[in-house]
Amino acid sequence: MISVYKDADYLAAYKQKKRILSVFWTITFAYLAYCIAWLVYYIGLPYEDPMQILPEMCVYVMSAVYVIVIFPYMSIKFSRIRRYFKMLTYVSTGLKNEEKNYFYCFDENNLQKDNIDVVSCVFETWNKKKCEWMEREAYHDPEMPLPDFESGDFVHYIVQSNFVIQYEILQKKALEFEEVDEDGVEMEEKVDEPAQEELPIASEEE
Repeated sequence: MISVYKDADYLAAYKQKKRILSVFWTITFAYLAYCIAWLVYYIGLPYEDPMQILPEMCVYVMSAVYVIVIFPYMSIKFSRIRRYFKMLTYVSTGLKNEEKNYFYCFDENNLQKDNIDVVSCVFETWNKKKCEWMEREAYHDPEMPLPDFESGDFVHYIVQSNFVIQYEILQKKALEFEEVDEDGVEMEEKVDEPAQEELPIASEEE
């Protein structure tokens, strides 16, 4: 099977998270040192010295700059890599499920899973109880190359927290889908319940 993630991806995310934290602490310590320096200067001034306004204004301005820089940096950049790193940790240690379904299409319309951008892999699976085809979604990391799935491929894949982490194409073009026209909505063709126990696989063309 093809693995979506490698050990190097986990290590790269860890290093990026560590690097962002290093920048945060460097800026924070520099800001604290700046404030302490002005505090020492302020304490050394004579009582009611007209220069007392200078350290106050400098600290106020620097505090505003610090908040303007750090808030978006940590709330956007660090928050994103922290969630991504957490997801990779679950991929390594979490429970996994295996499925075999027919691939239908990719959906890349600004989707998110646990606040992480994802590409939806839409599959079709046969429901024996309802005797009808059901839609099944799994998520793919947009940071990784998309699998070479084509509509109708019979795919064996492994998911963790519904993220595809491994996959293999068991049969190309095993099922055909037709398009319905006016609204451009793609629909699966109607297929009766197969007589065999396993999922239906279309016979190969002669």
